[in-house]
Amino acid sequence: MKFVWIAVVAFLIACAPLAWAEAPPVLDVATPAMWVVERDGKKLYLFGSLHLLPPHTKWTYPALDSARKESQVFVFEAPLDEGGGAMMRFVEKSGRLPFGKTLADVLPAKVHADLQDAAWSVQYPPKMLEPLRPWLAAVYLELYSYIKAGFSSFYGVDHVIEQDAKERRAELAYLETVEEQLSNFSALSRHGEIAYLTATVRGVLEEPDMPLVLANAWASGDTAHLAKVLDEGFAEVPQLRAQLLVGRNRNWVPKLKAMLASGKTHFVTVGAGHLVGRDSVVAMLRAKGYKVTGP
Repeated sequence: MKFVWIAVVAFLIACAPLAWAEAPPVLDVATPAMWVVERDGKKLYLFGSLHLLPPHTKWTYPALDSARKESQVFVFEAPLDEGGGAMMRFVEKSGRLPFGKTLADVLPAKVHADLQDAAWSVQYPPKMLEPLRPWLAAVYLELYSYIKAGFSSFYGVDHVIEQDAKERRAELAYLETVEEQLSNFSALSRHGEIAYLTATVRGVLEEPDMPLVLANAWASGDTAHLAKVLDEGFAEVPQLRAQLLVGRNRNWVPKLKAMLASGKTHFVTVGAGHLVGRDSVVAMLRAKGYKVTGP
């Protein structure tokens, strides 16, 4: 249950109900990490998001508020508010098994049996997952584990910052399209899809507190812990790491460099997993000689 920082998949259930039980508390005083990228007197801010959060989470602080007020352009992963139709068309086309096939036909028997238990544990009917490709079943299973824990995309960092930017009539920009983001899942090999679903099922059954663990690591600004948790999750699905994390980070770096060179101050909000660890956007920019202030 460690991949939920992927923005577009959180949006798939943006209208789903909140938790059936009150969420456990995230840290009362949250100071999630922020970075400042500088070159030639120009500046760009990087802020790591959790795309779903409990409704009571307070994550702003003076330095963050100041950076947002200073910024002229607000950058996000993909235009989710405008991409709902495209997203659902993509899911319909690339997220379902061939007609007549079910997960029971493609999964090992033990994984399929565990999937039933995992789905019921997050109060999602297993039969609703049966016609889906393993990658999409994994997405829904993980997201509903967060919903059950009291998390919602409505309170996610991206949604809050984007709505505030729109109210200010600030300029918005995006690093990729909805289709580009989702294609990283659909391009997985069948083995990769099954590995992803297997890891997700195990996480739901064995680590039910993972939503809170991740949220608290993010809220405390503990980037080392956050990187460790994400590395452990990706260890079982290296293809997913290569496509969803490393490949996208590499694609984003030239775009971020161009934004910095434009002379406008950009505030960039992306999933926290993209900004921590050895293959992060932060590490890539530092390797290219940019001054990056932050953890």
